[in-house]
Amino acid sequence: MSETGYCSQTRKRQRNVRLNPLDYGRSEEAADSQSEKFRVQNFLPAIDQFLSSLDQRLNVYEETCSLFGFLSKLESMNCDEIEAAAAKLVAEYKNDLDQTLGVELVQFTAFFTQFLEDEDDEKGRAHYLYKLLIDKKVVDTFPNVEIILLMYLVLVVTNCSGERSFSKMKFIKNRLRTTMCHDRLSHLALMSIEYDILREIDFEKLIKAVSAARSRKVPGL
Repeated sequence: MSETGYCSQTRKRQRNVRLNPLDYGRSEEAADSQSEKFRVQNFLPAIDQFLSSLDQRLNVYEETCSLFGFLSKLESMNCDEIEAAAAKLVAEYKNDLDQTLGVELVQFTAFFTQFLEDEDDEKGRAHYLYKLLIDKKVVDTFPNVEIILLMYLVLVVTNCSGERSFSKMKFIKNRLRTTMCHDRLSHLALMSIEYDILREIDFEKLIKAVSAARSRKVPGL
């Protein structure tokens, strides 16, 4: 084989890609501004969490309304509709309600419609029905009706507790306290929510303890 032919068959040396850095051949990414970093790292995750929590709360409201919503329109429902709504409640709370709930509700509807003129719209239908049971002393006659009314009223109270926490948080961390750390914010929120317990604490002992601790410090150190 001639020397010219040998040179024409030599292979071209290729660069080993395993030795290349991961960012070889890539252009440098543009640095984001501080506002864009805040938007991506803080604002958007907070909005996503807010939307997720809101959807979860709305689903709970819809489920609660599907179970207890019929209480606000008992007088306009027929016997079959009342028994169907009662059967749905019994299926959900098997350990708390009896199968006789449907019959009780039909009889209770005929009972409370005689006192519709005395209903107070500001307090709500569930509160009025429960007060009617107590005032007319018919709790023993409609025991399952009392249970479902208590369930519904307690659900409203637990929701108000969460709303109160958010209201307190709004008062504590305002635009003048934007640099407050998480621990301090949590402690102040707890003190504000449980202010009735806080008022019973004797602060004289705490003040004396803090004063005694400060007096032990050596001046100049």
